[in-house]
Amino acid sequence: MSVVHGLVWEDGPLKLANVVTLSRGLLIAPILLLLGYGYAGPALVFYLIACMTDLLDGWLARWTKRASEYGARLDAIVDNIFSVAILFFLLSSYPGLSSRHGVALAVLFGGPVIYLLVSWLLTRRLLMFHFWSAKAGALLLFALWPLLYLTGWEALIPLAATVVGLSRLEQVIFILRGGVDQDAPHMFASVERSHE
Repeated sequence: MSVVHGLVWEDGPLKLANVVTLSRGLLIAPILLLLGYGYAGPALVFYLIACMTDLLDGWLARWTKRASEYGARLDAIVDNIFSVAILFFLLSSYPGLSSRHGVALAVLFGGPVIYLLVSWLLTRRLLMFHFWSAKAGALLLFALWPLLYLTGWEALIPLAATVVGLSRLEQVIFILRGGVDQDAPHMFASVERSHE
């Protein structure tokens, strides 16, 4: 109980933004359950609600003037967990997808994990930059299942994998240039060096 208390109260009154962030992670279970029973449509509705929480939590934190580094880290952790869950949503919805798009799925879902490992090895920190390419990659990743559901166009998978892969490469280059400013818009932004 004390762990949950710390997550949602964050040393003060109830922080709604953190509750919304955690709800995104909690929605993974009903989505998988619905998919397991063959209810792709209702699962997709829950998925879209979960995606909306990613927009809502940041807005709530700013609106209540309670944005914090802790809340941003919690959001990033839940986003990464949810991103991995997207792989299971796709594999449950489209049997044989891994044999048709194995390399693209490996880049799309393995690339970010490998990137985090590289960022840790290079800086001893898990750096997640807010580059334009990272935002485009996240948008494609989160929109992938609904777009596949609506269009059936599997070419979206290698497209999303290309954007995500290039984004992670851009972030590694930025780190190698000495960049640590997580709000930098792209790898050509001025490099802010850490004094740690």
